[in-house]
Amino acid sequence: MQLSSLLGHSAELVRIIRKSPQPGDAIASEYFRSKKYLGSTDRRFISGLVFHTLRTLSLSEAIATHLGLEDVVHGAHLLMDNTENVDLSFIADLPLHVQVNTQEWLLKSTQKRWPNDAAEVWRAMMTSAPLTLRVNLRRVSRDSVMNRLTDEGISCTAGPLSPAAIIVNQRVSLQQHPLYVGGFVEIQDEGSQLVGYACAPNEEDTILDACAGAGGKSLQLADMQNDKGRITAHDIEWNRLKEVPTRANRAGVKSVWASVDEKRPGRRSAKEIAQYDIVLVDAPCSGLGTVRRLPMPKWRMSEDSLKRHVRKQMSVLNEYAPHVREGGILVYSTCSIMPQENEDVIEKFLQDHPEFAPDTLPTGVIPSSHHIGLKPDVSHNVISSFSFQADPFHHGTDGLFMARIKRVQT
Repeated sequence: MQLSSLLGHSAELVRIIRKSPQPGDAIASEYFRSKKYLGSTDRRFISGLVFHTLRTLSLSEAIATHLGLEDVVHGAHLLMDNTENVDLSFIADLPLHVQVNTQEWLLKSTQKRWPNDAAEVWRAMMTSAPLTLRVNLRRVSRDSVMNRLTDEGISCTAGPLSPAAIIVNQRVSLQQHPLYVGGFVEIQDEGSQLVGYACAPNEEDTILDACAGAGGKSLQLADMQNDKGRITAHDIEWNRLKEVPTRANRAGVKSVWASVDEKRPGRRSAKEIAQYDIVLVDAPCSGLGTVRRLPMPKWRMSEDSLKRHVRKQMSVLNEYAPHVREGGILVYSTCSIMPQENEDVIEKFLQDHPEFAPDTLPTGVIPSSHHIGLKPDVSHNVISSFSFQADPFHHGTDGLFMARIKRVQT
């Protein structure tokens, strides 16, 4: 297909995604199903350009406007492939938030945590995220999986942060691969894997994964426990949980139970509330740590909507905190880089709940600068000994926050 036609399809798909509240990847899949004449090479080009456009929307629009191009997609394509050496030096004079493709207020908020690096964190969000695998270590070693992938011509490297992580260095679909179908690997970002290690479960601990979604972290915890504990994967909607039994069966896990409980903790007496060794609250959030994959939230987020997320996060924490037994652990996490959703929420929770106190993260959860490929100033992400923020600039991961606290009194 000619370049002009590919750019036309890309522009059409960008317009559809920008108008719809649905996730961009789902819209793209439906678009390609409706355009069966597009070959695989055309689909890869269009998909790559569309998501590059969405990740670099403000800069691509500025380029299109400055150069009088047809639309934002043409600006994004020039940014991605400037084969004609068009002079783009004017970019250096644009406002910083435009250059790094975020809203000005979002940049200012993150500068409170990263005074020197916030722009670089957002700049790192302009790139696509790698495919990352989590090896089920109780079933197979990471080295053996890497050796098999390498033998098949699939380039991969060991993740520097998680002992179970493998970074796949090329575009490839592995969901039909025997390693995935057989339950030896899962697809899970390396930053997300650190949340499981922040929980640091003993083999026979009882665990409540309070906002489990599709159960990825529940399955990781089961693997860490050698499938000897009892994990309740809970969510308020079965549509989010319905994949858990299938995924658990594929991974050979028997200790994970999916649960939709209409009688929420806030409506129970103290005697009715189950007491768990570990409660993981992977709270609903803005998703601003995952915009390499789903870019639109960073353009749609407002200060009011962020405040609504914070209120929801405080409500969820207050709701599930009573489930933690005395001496038990509560781990709070989000896939956000916003301080308002992360350290600010935990600070407020600890102020309101004297029965909880910070608990130092286990050794190895907080990366040090000797980790291969990490930036030397990773200390900016160590908010405290009990909380940590991963991000794509310093660690090459999604933006993931985690905090570990302990119930010290009833």
